[in-house]
Amino acid sequence: MSHASSPEPTDANAPAQRSGRYRYCAGRPLDPSEGIHPELNPDDAPATEESGVPDSPAALIAMQDKSNAPRPEKPERKPSAKVEQVLELLDRLETGAAEDLDLVQRLVRKLENFHDHVVEEMRDDDEASHSQLIAWSIDADRLMRSRLLLESVDLD
Repeated sequence: MSHASSPEPTDANAPAQRSGRYRYCAGRPLDPSEGIHPELNPDDAPATEESGVPDSPAALIAMQDKSNAPRPEKPERKPSAKVEQVLELLDRLETGAAEDLDLVQRLVRKLENFHDHVVEEMRDDDEASHSQLIAWSIDADRLMRSRLLLESVDLD
C-alpha cells in the first residue's frame, strides 16, 4: 500500500492552490470547519463585545465575575392550613420522646408508601419519564433508609 506524500484533489473544479487541508473524501477536500460551532470557527470575524463573545481571557473572566450580583433567594414554601393545624396541635400537646418517635416513624412510613405507590404506577405506564421514575425511586429508597434508621433508635 502506498501513500501519496501530498494528496491533491482529482476534481477539475477543485482549487489549484493548496488549502492546507489533509483530509479528502472521493478526491474532494473535506471542510475541517464543517460542524464546528460558529464561536469556534477561525474563519469568522474576530469576536466583539456586541456579539457577546469575549475576545480575550481577561474579558471572559470579567463576564463570568458575577460575585457582586445578588443571588436570587429560593422561594420559601408556606405550610398548608392542615399542616399549620397539626403543628399547632403538636406545640400544645405535651408528648414524650417515645411518642414523638412514633409520630415521626408513622409520617415517614406514610410518605414512603406514597412514593412506592407512585413508582409502581410509573413502572406500569409506558409513557412515564425514565428520569422521573429514577428520581421517585431514589426518594423512596431514601425514605426507606430514614425509616429504618428511625426504627433503630433506642430511647431506653
